[in-house]
Amino acid sequence: MATRQPPRVDHWPPALRSAAVLSGTLVRSGPGYRAVSWPDGPRARVASIAGLLGENFIAAEDTAAWVWGVRRSPGSPLQLLTRHGRAPATFELGDARGLVRVSAYRFAPGDIDEVAGHGVTSPVRTAYDLLRSKAPLTVHRRVACRLLSAQDPTLLGSLTARAAGASLSDGARVRRRLRELGQHARAP
Repeated sequence: MATRQPPRVDHWPPALRSAAVLSGTLVRSGPGYRAVSWPDGPRARVASIAGLLGENFIAAEDTAAWVWGVRRSPGSPLQLLTRHGRAPATFELGDARGLVRVSAYRFAPGDIDEVAGHGVTSPVRTAYDLLRSKAPLTVHRRVACRLLSAQDPTLLGSLTARAAGASLSDGARVRRRLRELGQHARAP
């Protein structure tokens, strides 16, 4: 039996979405909406941004952490990766201009999970990208990494192994941030 997918409402006219929000049928879910009949989880969150993901893009970094339920918001701009080839010069989805940052990275086997028919970086890849990023390791990103590691006891070992095979600068940044996470976890 096929798993039912959450309904998508991103293609509804704005007036219909507004009426559904006012009647209590829809609620905000990140930059989109979800039906109240669907629990707020990874499948419903992906459905709320499915129009942005399409077939060619994958939720990554803070956006993926939000999909996995370890962040309260998907961040702004949304962070997406291309499945194939280079990132487009512009993101052509009307209302999405300025709301989306698209990057291109190489993927290792197991880096992409399919959620409700759309790509999301795996929890390990999500934590690695948050730690590897040149952006500051904010409190929100620290919490997301800790929550991901609490959900998967093998995550820290996977991140350490991945850092060992990374470039010198990326590997050093990930190892340093992993140590920082460990120190904060032990603080009284």
